[in-house]
Amino acid sequence: MISLPPVFRYPGFRLYWLGVTFSQIGSRATVAANLWQVQDLTDSTLAVGIVSLLEGLALIVLGPIGGSVADRVDRRRLVQVAQAASLLASLALAALTLAGRISPPWIYASVLVVGAAAPFDVPARQSLIPALVPRDRIVDAFAVVVPSRQLAVLLGPSLAGVLIAAWGAGAVYAFDVATYAALIVTFAYIGFEKMDPPAPQKLWSSIAEGFGYVKSRPLIWQLMALDFVATFFGAYRVLLPALARDVFHVGASGYGLLASAPAVGSILGAGATYRLRAFAHKGWLVLAATALYGTAGIALGYAPAFLIALVLAGALGFFDAVAVTVRQAVTQLETPDRLRGRVSALYQMVARGGPALGQAQMGALAAAIGGPLALAIGSALTLGYTVSLSLGGSTVRDYED
Repeated sequence: MISLPPVFRYPGFRLYWLGVTFSQIGSRATVAANLWQVQDLTDSTLAVGIVSLLEGLALIVLGPIGGSVADRVDRRRLVQVAQAASLLASLALAALTLAGRISPPWIYASVLVVGAAAPFDVPARQSLIPALVPRDRIVDAFAVVVPSRQLAVLLGPSLAGVLIAAWGAGAVYAFDVATYAALIVTFAYIGFEKMDPPAPQKLWSSIAEGFGYVKSRPLIWQLMALDFVATFFGAYRVLLPALARDVFHVGASGYGLLASAPAVGSILGAGATYRLRAFAHKGWLVLAATALYGTAGIALGYAPAFLIALVLAGALGFFDAVAVTVRQAVTQLETPDRLRGRVSALYQMVARGGPALGQAQMGALAAAIGGPLALAIGSALTLGYTVSLSLGGSTVRDYED
């Protein structure tokens, strides 16, 4: 019999994980439906690209504000309000689609609303985890929270495809409404431990304090820099369609497998991180995982066969999950509760902004010099920075918990 991780013995965290995972599946299904609908309505890849651009802009512009608000108000209520805003956006898309009145501007408006809610929702949600589990279980908690997103990446688009084929995109949006509602209700029943009172500061002073804290803590900003370098220079996902079509000649079905492999690897990587939770040298662990991530990226660009490419794509997800889990857990451990919202927001700007910008630069570089060479160069830069951080600085390398 498979036993659940001990962190699930805490009822509040168990409810938290179930609610967040269910909501993420709905969100990923809606993203897939957004992209499909815009492509179907416009037959333009540029129009499809605007969807991701709007989401990224909302995150970058509102990220610092969202983190500051998360440290000034009841975080549980903030999550519920943000989820309610996203629920209304999906409800509007469902109604317009079912009525046959949907158009790209409505989808863009919905993406902006959901994108604007995320910088408030994610920092508040992540900052609540230490209020659900003891300090010595925080790494365990992130080891099961991180792969929940990858589980959603696997299940959400597949579910969207089934619902679109059977009832149309409106059914996807209706399902998403149900997942948002479920999380709002779930959070009403979770008992969070008492946390530090909100900081009585003006908004901009609060934001400045968050930036100042990160700047004063080399461990935290070096972990953020490591995350940005890996996701910006090693942004491999944008190249997977070209590798599947032009290098391995496996078509759309092969691309689906290649795109799913990192998510499978990520789930396995999170499981490995959970088993390594007692390993004290967390700094070496995150550096080794990031270095192996860069190595796998170099190898993927020149994989001699499709099966080997699948293994390497899975390895990218595996090592990325190990590094992300440790980075996020250490950031939470080393940040006082009154600053967790702001620091989490800054971390999310790096963690989600890096891939958004990285996909653009990797696509442009690949267009100029070819996908395999572009991926090799970007991954080599990731590997080089990790090695230099290992040899030239002791802050991350010597961190123990």
